[in-house]
Amino acid sequence: MPKIRIGPEEKVRIRYSVPEDGLIEFNLESDHPVRTYIVRPGGLKLFDEGKNTFKYYGGYPDPRRRQHQTVRLPFEGHWYLLIVNDDEDESANVDYDVYY
Repeated sequence: MPKIRIGPEEKVRIRYSVPEDGLIEFNLESDHPVRTYIVRPGGLKLFDEGKNTFKYYGGYPDPRRRQHQTVRLPFEGHWYLLIVNDDEDESANVDYDVYY
């Protein structure tokens, strides 16, 4: 499992290619609750612009320490796993894995 440290009020984006069958699965464990989103490039752009409304295909917009989800993506190309640490003071140590 890759391990990352996400600073206070920071986010990480990891880019992946959509598999042929569109089926993806991810697991995540963190020492502090984090939000996740599965987004296309356009959704990521809107998120980066500070928009509150953007389309996402999975993830957990309510912060959680443990996350597991299987999703079939209805598009081709690339997608991003966006991990957001909203805590103002604490970094989040995150272990995550994505399966095809």
